[in-house]
Amino acid sequence: MGIVAALVSTGSAAFLVSVDCSGTAFDPQIADMIKQVDEEEILNTVSVLQGFTSRYYGYPGNAMASSYLHGELSNITGLTVEYQGGDLRNIIATLPGKESSKTFIVGAHYDSENSADLSYAPGATDNGGGVAIVLELARIMSRYTFEHTVVFALWNAEEGGTGMMGSTAYVQYAKDNGLDIALYFNFDSTCYDPHDRLVLDIMYNDRSRCMSSLMTQCNSLYHIGFTLTYNAHTCGSDHRPFWEEGYTAVMTHEEEHGPAHTADDTVDKISTAYAKKNGQLGMSAVAYLAGVQAPAAR
Repeated sequence: MGIVAALVSTGSAAFLVSVDCSGTAFDPQIADMIKQVDEEEILNTVSVLQGFTSRYYGYPGNAMASSYLHGELSNITGLTVEYQGGDLRNIIATLPGKESSKTFIVGAHYDSENSADLSYAPGATDNGGGVAIVLELARIMSRYTFEHTVVFALWNAEEGGTGMMGSTAYVQYAKDNGLDIALYFNFDSTCYDPHDRLVLDIMYNDRSRCMSSLMTQCNSLYHIGFTLTYNAHTCGSDHRPFWEEGYTAVMTHEEEHGPAHTADDTVDKISTAYAKKNGQLGMSAVAYLAGVQAPAAR
């Protein structure tokens, strides 16, 4: 499908960010990489996050989850980890590119919500599973070198009522500082598949249309096994601030919302097999675009 490009204004200056998602071929290194996604790691992360009772922004469990996730990322060799956004406490883990500062971001929000009772919001499918996928990608991709920089982002305050999403604050920071963001890949509503149908929706806009083609290719090349749909969902999430400022962004979404935003959104509702495949699909596309080169020397 060629190159998708966006002209992003940064005050008086402007720069061109683009992602080349023209046709790819099977890459044995990417195939080896995606085999490493571990369902037990996904289950453990979601279980720990549920244990914070409520991760709604401003609640004690939100701060505890933030500290836990910062610690998990900080323990991964090769990543530089920092908080961003002041009190919003976004967590940004950077794997520097070997030849380029062009940045590919994968992210998920770590806060949770229960519409009936904010004090108990286990948030397993929305969005513990998405966070678990991002941690898996960070754990595995940090073992490799890439031409371009890869960032693993965990956003705060995505759920309603805060007036400022963590991802919005980051996008404003990126715009103000002229960050060369080629792609943002959002994981939200990632792991609910009660009937084992393996239906996954790709949410994109005109600027990121070619990503749907690339992900369709990767689904086939690496035998991931999803039945893919395209913009069946139109939900708001952390990809939208990137869209609004002209960055290329895409999101995957499970077939239905299930128990999201209820007390029933617990770890027993997640499908680790579905989450694993979701992570494999995202990682295969991002690894290709970011230019995976070789296993990292440690």
